Amino acid sequence: MAKFDIPEMREYKREYPPEHFIVEIKPYSLLSNTKAEKYESGVFDAGGYRWRLSFYPNYETTSKKGYISLFLVLIGSVSGKQSPAEVYATFRLFLYKNTPETQEYLTIEDGSGKVNHFHEEMRPELGFAKFLLRSTFEKRSEGYVWDDCCRIGAEVFVHKGQTKTLDEYLPPRELKNPTSSVRKFRLGSISSKRDPKCLSSDKFHLQGRKWKLSVCQNGEPENKSLSFMLESKEDWKSFPSFYAKFRVRVLDRVHGKHTTEKEVQHWFCSSNRKIVFPDFMPWKTLRDSSKGFIKNDVLTVEVEICSLSVVEAPRILKKPLSSD
Repeated sequence: MAKFDIPEMREYKREYPPEHFIVEIKPYSLLSNTKAEKYESGVFDAGGYRWRLSFYPNYETTSKKGYISLFLVLIGSVSGKQSPAEVYATFRLFLYKNTPETQEYLTIEDGSGKVNHFHEEMRPELGFAKFLLRSTFEKRSEGYVWDDCCRIGAEVFVHKGQTKTLDEYLPPRELKNPTSSVRKFRLGSISSKRDPKCLSSDKFHLQGRKWKLSVCQNGEPENKSLSFMLESKEDWKSFPSFYAKFRVRVLDRVHGKHTTEKEVQHWFCSSNRKIVFPDFMPWKTLRDSSKGFIKNDVLTVEVEICSLSVVEAPRILKKPLSSD
């Protein structure tokens, strides 16, 4: 998806919250520690159209200066009658500042004052690549990240459109370890094929999410290894980003003592919906009968979701009686 950077920015601060949308991200460290490419919010309505925010925590210029970037994305029309959707709108993007002395929103808008042209297919994503220096954003005394949390928002004004006020939150709570979150797969014809291709599962549900598992060979014949790919199968045109920590294991079905597993954590989004284990174990180890991984030409694999972020339904944010 092409991003269109607006180079001329008008910056100011205000106490009044965004009119149309707010999302609170906690824990922020899950984005920074896993070097996530971006966080995509859930969808909100404004002016008869559907939108979302794309937050890039690690934008770097050619001079190696680090910034956070924030963009507004057109998803489509609410009615669905206009496809692809095309609209002219002005908008403001927000970042909350929370210190003992100050509670206000850093507000950025197009400094040229232009009405911006969005097109669902050719020009869907507009915003500010250099929204704020990352060093400033992550400096504790600045107050943009507090208690491992940050809050972003948007106002969108469509020409002759009607607007609604909705708010969405990624809940500020610890991720919970699920009690029942394991799916087992039995993959046949592992050793009988001369050159086995990738074996893929059907789409399956685990912890309220849709997944697909692929098991493949990787590397040259003399140095082959077993690889896995776990793919999120959500409708990523409108589904919000989410974090998952999970384990993939190959079971020793003969002896019960050689079971091998690996754990990984990942932020899933529309442009990064797969996670790959390229060298899970050497192919010769897999085929070693003393290890017990293959029994009756069947390999048994388990996928376990250890923890998962949850996005709650939108709720109305109460606004102060007086504006700034």
